[in-house]
Amino acid sequence: MTAPLGVTDTVHDAILELLMNRGLEPGLPLRTQPLAARLGVSATPVREALARLEGSGLVVRSARRGYRAAPLLSPEELAQLVDVRLLVEPGNAERACARADDAFVARLHAAVDEQRHAPTGPGYSGFKHYLEADWSFHELLAAGTGNPFIVRTLDSFRGFVQRLHQVEERVSDAHESVAEHEAIVRAFERRDPAAAAEAMRRHLQGVLDRAVG
Repeated sequence: MTAPLGVTDTVHDAILELLMNRGLEPGLPLRTQPLAARLGVSATPVREALARLEGSGLVVRSARRGYRAAPLLSPEELAQLVDVRLLVEPGNAERACARADDAFVARLHAAVDEQRHAPTGPGYSGFKHYLEADWSFHELLAAGTGNPFIVRTLDSFRGFVQRLHQVEERVSDAHESVAEHEAIVRAFERRDPAAAAEAMRRHLQGVLDRAVG
């Protein structure tokens, strides 16, 4: 039996917030019935939410142990995640810039403005909108390539990217991230695809340096 979509979405968001705020510690077993009781719902939406969270990397599952909260990313895993993004996202920026018109550049400006004005804490509930605005900028560049497979590829990274901010009380690098996004937009204003790609490379390297530094 499948739970109504709205219920599953609500449960998914509640478990996500617990994971991001360490209300569920990394490595903790995630039992369906105790979680259902904690959230005041039946077991079905909890199972469906855990399956979705597994796809995002925030929850892991093994045949014998069931679900558990994913451990925090190690410095090596952070580097591997950014390495994959470096293989994809500079190309996204370059291709999108080559196709961009004034309307698309205006959308990039709006996305950066949304990120700039989003609160950065306290806690995940406080900076959730910031993370969504940040990711929307990257999604917009992927969509700007005109290739739906690139959009789907980028979407597969989202849960892992969220884990860069797991257990943070506040987003600590918002100023730097916004400035780096602005540099990408300036390359779009000049219609300079190579500069857009390089600005994205610098941004992603900055993300890694700040995460492990």
